[in-house]
Amino acid sequence: MRWKDNGIILICLLLTGLLLTGAFLLQPSIHQSREELGLVMNEPVENAPPSLAFATVAMGAFRGLVVDILWMRADHLKQEGRFFDAKQLAEWITILQPRFGKVWSFHAWNMAYNISVAIPNTQCDERWRWVRNGYELLRDRGIEINPNDIYLYRELGWIFQHKIGDNLDDCHRYYKMQLLLEMRPLLGEKTNEAFEQLAAAPMDLAEVLADPDVASLIEALQQVEPKFKNNDSLVDNFLTLRQQPQTFPRAAFDVIDAFRGKPGLNKLDVFARAHVLRRTSKMDTQLMHRINQEFGRTSWEDPNDRHPINWEHPAAHSIYWAFLGLERASRPEQYRVDEKNTDRIVFHSLQQLYRSGNLILYTTPEKKSTIFVRPDPRMFTACDQSWRNIIEKYEVLEDGNPKAVRGGHKNFLENAIMSMYQAGREQRAREIYNELRRLYPRDDAGMIRNEYKLPFAEFIRYRFKKEIEGLGADDATEAVIFRLQDAFFYFAIQEDNEAAGREKLAQQIYDYYKEEIGGDVPDRLGLPPMELIRYTAFRDFMQDPQYPSSLKMNLVGRIQVERPDLFQKLQEQEQWFMDQMRQIQQQRSVP
Repeated sequence: MRWKDNGIILICLLLTGLLLTGAFLLQPSIHQSREELGLVMNEPVENAPPSLAFATVAMGAFRGLVVDILWMRADHLKQEGRFFDAKQLAEWITILQPRFGKVWSFHAWNMAYNISVAIPNTQCDERWRWVRNGYELLRDRGIEINPNDIYLYRELGWIFQHKIGDNLDDCHRYYKMQLLLEMRPLLGEKTNEAFEQLAAAPMDLAEVLADPDVASLIEALQQVEPKFKNNDSLVDNFLTLRQQPQTFPRAAFDVIDAFRGKPGLNKLDVFARAHVLRRTSKMDTQLMHRINQEFGRTSWEDPNDRHPINWEHPAAHSIYWAFLGLERASRPEQYRVDEKNTDRIVFHSLQQLYRSGNLILYTTPEKKSTIFVRPDPRMFTACDQSWRNIIEKYEVLEDGNPKAVRGGHKNFLENAIMSMYQAGREQRAREIYNELRRLYPRDDAGMIRNEYKLPFAEFIRYRFKKEIEGLGADDATEAVIFRLQDAFFYFAIQEDNEAAGREKLAQQIYDYYKEEIGGDVPDRLGLPPMELIRYTAFRDFMQDPQYPSSLKMNLVGRIQVERPDLFQKLQEQEQWFMDQMRQIQQQRSVP
């Protein structure tokens, strides 16, 4: 038996030797393939302490151990609130482990969320710098190295949607305004035709300069301003001349005037704007045009008539990066949580555009600017269609039961019915109601939804009652005040149709509450008179620090001239209020 055992051992040793020899022979080709695929990063670490640089070069296979140590240290620093120190370690980790998406996400999140809020909210410009650092890290470096990592696209879209697009940060208005001011000069007229031109713009400057129309314009500019002789800075100088002509000699602006209406000026203008979008914002203008066609606003008259989405809004950027990630890294036949979350970024961002996609930039006579967000109902069709597509996709991938999708769509339709009706678009509200009844006739338990069997008018009344019946008098009064404040805002910026719609809604809520709930029921506090509520809303608006004083004066001036009856009622309420205050003060002064 001994010779058999020895034979088996000998055979195993021979096989082991052959396998090791084969692995040794295959190693060079495997290593070469890894380098060709970009899976090996052997560049030395820059700007690192000598100990880290030595460990990176000398340890070779032990690099993973170095990374683990750095990860633990970075997480410990983060827990201690030492975000700036953690940021430095995270930068080294991105150099050592550039193919690991979580590294880039950790680094970007730390800057956009942790470091930014460590700065006082009185320094919004400094906060914005860190938020921008966060999304630029993912956009300009992480995704460039990892173009097929869908997780990075999801994280980038989330920063635009949540950190900038939402209102949870005290400086969110400042963030929105900075993004708007960056994008507005690059978008042109914001029409389909304008985006078609941006999409078709040449990719490099040489092609543009070869055009005789453009060449004559450049030659004329070079004669009056030597800066235009440098092709490396030509685009930036041209856009600066277009946006800030006072920074150049008057002769340069005269050249622009002389070329207005000529093909050369339009060609160079379109190329310059497309060039900056591609180079600085890292956005493909052709993809932007496709997104407009798929998700654009629709006109009320024709739901197939698409118009560009609002690229000044952070939600549009969120859609762009999530959409690009799905195009590059989607696996249609495989369910992945990261892919579903990226799909959610798209339809939640569309919903954000629907609820707050209308950005109003208001500049005071003192040149101070602020931004206000208002709904954009024209985004309803795109939002609704996207939600249906997601449901269809995940019905297949999740065996007919897509989680956390159908319920959200149902609630979206219910809210849209009320929004459209209250905005005076009753026919559109009826159409949405019919779709709601067709798509969701039963609840999750399979029971028929009796409220959807109601005629349209009764359903509206039912929804009104459902929304208001749980409110006390104080909450109902606040709901009316909120709508009236919105009406005052729209009236101040001369959006009279919107103002009338909000005022009508406030009156409907008031009347319904008094009729159905407030009434003369014993022991129930009723609503104050409508005149007093209107005055309270007006007073709150005038005292709200978010509205510039010039906007408030616009409101007072318009009311005084165009609605003298309302102006008189407000004056009467002001006098009543002052009399009440004097009486209270006199009572307090009595010993």
